[in-house]
Formats: sequence, C-alpha cells, structure tokens
Amino acid sequence: MPSELDLTPFGFTATESLAYAALLRLGPSTGYAVAHATRVARANTYGALEGLVSRTAALRLPGRPARYRATDPAALIAQLAAAQGEALDRLSRSLRDADRAGPEIRTVTGERAVANLIMQVVARAVRRAEGVLSAELLRPTLPAWRRAKERAVLELRGAGDVPGEASPILSATVTGDSPTVLLIDEVQVVLVAGSGETTAGVWSSHPAIAALARAWIRGLA
Repeated sequence: MPSELDLTPFGFTATESLAYAALLRLGPSTGYAVAHATRVARANTYGALEGLVSRTAALRLPGRPARYRATDPAALIAQLAAAQGEALDRLSRSLRDADRAGPEIRTVTGERAVANLIMQVVARAVRRAEGVLSAELLRPTLPAWRRAKERAVLELRGAGDVPGEASPILSATVTGDSPTVLLIDEVQVVLVAGSGETTAGVWSSHPAIAALARAWIRGLA
C-alpha cells in the first residue's frame, strides 16, 4: 500500500491513517501486529484501531486476541463522499436559515459534477474571474477558461502539477495542497474540497461568502 495514504483530510488522525494502511497491507491483524508494522506505541495503535472501528473504517473481529480488518477501500470512499456531501448540505441549510430571502446556494459531489459546475459558472463570466484551481479540475475545465479569457480578465492560479497547455490562462502556480477557491465577477463563488470521488463543491452568490473568498484570494498576492 502506498506510504502516502492519508486520511487526515477526512477527519481521521495521522495514527488512524497509519493503522488503516497497515491493515490493508497485512490483512486481518492484531493490534500488536499493527503496532509493530507502523512502529507506533501499542496503546496509541489500539486507540487508533478503535477510532477506525467507531467510524466504520475497520471492523473488530470476534475472538481473542482481538483482530481488526480494514473496510474495503471502495466502501470507505463511498462512505467519505456521503459524509462530505452531508456536511455540505448542512452548511447549505445553515446559510439558507441565516438568510432565507438571500441568494441561491448549490452543492455537488464528485469530480465530474464539480468540473461541470465550474464550467457553468465560468461560462457566465463577463468581467473578471480569479482564484485558485487544482490541476485535477483545471484539465477538464480548460476549454471553458479559454473562452472566458476572450471576454474577461483572468487572475487564475493553478495548484499542483498543471498541464503545460494551461499556461496562457494562468497568472501563477501555487502548491498542490492549496484549496480551490474561485470568484467570478466579484459575486459568484465556487469552493471545492476533497479529490477524486470524494470531491465536493459549493456554489454561492451570498455577499458574505463572496467577501470571504475575495479577502482570501487577495491575501495570496
């Protein structure tokens, strides 16, 4: 299993990430075996394994000594995507409750759906589009950005390993761990978290969200 497997962006601890990766390598294992494989203190390892069990990322098998088995990665991805979507739905409901007569808020999940959302918003840009966009989302949305450049000012930073053909639309690049935050015509905002199947995005034209996005983007300069 790759050493860089990292579940921390989804609320797991670093030790839980190590324990999950070890279970995938070892198969059903005791806490002692996982502690030995990860070189983490046994007490911390057992705590991490119980944390994985509590979040259904692992299963405690019956018998003595207790053994643990990792949840299938595909099932875990689906679980994380659902949880992230629920979190975005809660955010959306909270914002609507704060201003029921306010602007629309829309949430989407999945990399393809988020890319489609970005293309729809960029297609409506008439004056200015700015912010940070991950390389994974830049590739599928590149045609929309090229068309937008013909009518609007672009101040777009690419995050990560951006394709060479994107250079004409980019003003700079930033580190790959930078979040995707886009501000279109000073009023429309797209925020993105996660990657791959766990990608989740929020679109809003709420003035407060636009102001926060504007301040964050201007702080990059």
